[in-house]
Amino acid sequence: MSQPLKKANILVVDDTPINLNLLTEILTNHGYAVSAAKDGQEALTIARSPGQLDLILLDITMPDMDGYEVCSQLKAHQSTREIPVIFISALSDILDKVKAFGVGGVDYFTKPFQMEEVLARVQTHVALQQLQKRPRLGQNIGRVASYPKRIDPIRENGRIRKTSSRGSPRN
Repeated sequence: MSQPLKKANILVVDDTPINLNLLTEILTNHGYAVSAAKDGQEALTIARSPGQLDLILLDITMPDMDGYEVCSQLKAHQSTREIPVIFISALSDILDKVKAFGVGGVDYFTKPFQMEEVLARVQTHVALQQLQKRPRLGQNIGRVASYPKRIDPIRENGRIRKTSSRGSPRN
């Protein structure tokens, strides 16, 4: 039986207070623990502080440091590079979207946003992130590979060829 997913920690970054409050309220009402940042520098400070984030929702167009730069800095730092970033923007041009993916974003949605779309994207990426953090059955494969290899019988035409007690083929 699989473990239930834990309550996710999400950072929302937007310089527009109404968007920040709306996203925070939507996510909090759906059981997520939400931190909010009004600019890129505050986002970096929160992301690098102790306590693991599961996801960041990041506006692109902000003063001083835009979302592309914030994401680039997150991906360059050891403690934050694995946190998935979903970009939020009023920019809907394909080049803006491509640039967002190019700096390390995992998804992108445009303003004005729909609550159902936000929740669907957040749920998907939180689930993926939490599943990637789980211990995997195959993590010990390196140790198993170091064991002496079992020698399979010699096969000819799909039949096992008899070997002597020393392992060399018999005629």
